[in-house]
Amino acid sequence: MNLVFLRRIITTSIGRKLIMAVTGLLLVGFVSFHLMSNLVLLNGQEAYNTYVEHLTGVPFLLFIEIGLLSLFLIHIIMGAYVRWEDFRNSPKNYEKRNWQGGRTIGSATMLYTAATILIFAAYHVFTFRFSDHSVGFYEMVTTAFRDPVYVTIYVMGALAMILHLSHGVQSIFQTLGINHLKYTPFIKLGGWIIALAMAAFAMLPLIFLFEFECCFMGMFH
Repeated sequence: MNLVFLRRIITTSIGRKLIMAVTGLLLVGFVSFHLMSNLVLLNGQEAYNTYVEHLTGVPFLLFIEIGLLSLFLIHIIMGAYVRWEDFRNSPKNYEKRNWQGGRTIGSATMLYTAATILIFAAYHVFTFRFSDHSVGFYEMVTTAFRDPVYVTIYVMGALAMILHLSHGVQSIFQTLGINHLKYTPFIKLGGWIIALAMAAFAMLPLIFLFEFECCFMGMFH
């Protein structure tokens, strides 16, 4: 990519919002994939261990993980910069202004849900990165899902993600220029559908915490 062009994007407000939108879209894709991977837990120990072993055997996995971390960091940095820039340009009217997509609980709490997701993601990665992998991936995850403290943190992270995406998804499309009056209601509806789908993140640990997994085993086979 032309470095001059890249510099122009980074040094302009529109460019930074565009980068935030593109990285956000890619992260939504990753989170959706991660959710589908988690649902394999409901197929039982053998199915989940086989699935995870297949994923961990993917070539260049380390580079993929570095790429995901880079996306996450770029999205956070651009988001923080855009938020600070908005505050600097209109400090008196900042809290009263209408954000893209309208003033909603999702838009009003973007900063707080982003911070919550960041803390949760760091805790989540640390927990499983340094767990005892010798017991098997299924046992490692389900043991965590039977810990009330971990489940509470996990559910809070999932709720923050729901709120964040309820505004974030529609904001992505608006930033990319897909905001025609004819399609905006569908974009908003789609954003909420994607956001509410993240409720499955909260449901999974609750299923194992309250030992309801026998009722769901095999339903995603």
